[in-house]
Amino acid sequence: MKAARFAFAAHPEALADLRHVPDHIRDLALLELQHLVHGNERGAPLTRELAGCHKVYVDPETRWRLVIQFRDAPATSQHRREIYLLAVGERQDHTAYRLASQRLDHDRSAVPTDRSRSEVARARSAHIAAAKQPPAAPTAPPRTSTTTSTRRVL
Repeated sequence: MKAARFAFAAHPEALADLRHVPDHIRDLALLELQHLVHGNERGAPLTRELAGCHKVYVDPETRWRLVIQFRDAPATSQHRREIYLLAVGERQDHTAYRLASQRLDHDRSAVPTDRSRSEVARARSAHIAAAKQPPAAPTAPPRTSTTTSTRRVL
């Protein structure tokens, strides 16, 4: 068997999807994932909110779908790219696509952008917080008199 061309990763809920499909569909889905990892299949590109994702037909009747992404693998991987499984579901009612879209939206909202990361860092910084406070008004030194007069009352 030829070596894997891609690493594999999956959204945790996509693994749950696999556990809940009928056994014969799970077997076919795992076979398709194996083909994908070895570079024997690519899937069809998706559009709109799932741009950057691909659909893979699981069964001969094309009722079941995998929704995947090709993305950079982690630095610790021996592969440069990975297959990321987003969802497994039926085509009917767009189940697989709806699940994938929800998971992508959730993942995007959970990862702060570089700008929001820097804003959070500045908000937590004691130095920045102190700098945002208005400067204290200068205080005059206490008044001391160099000459004192003593008045005696007789």
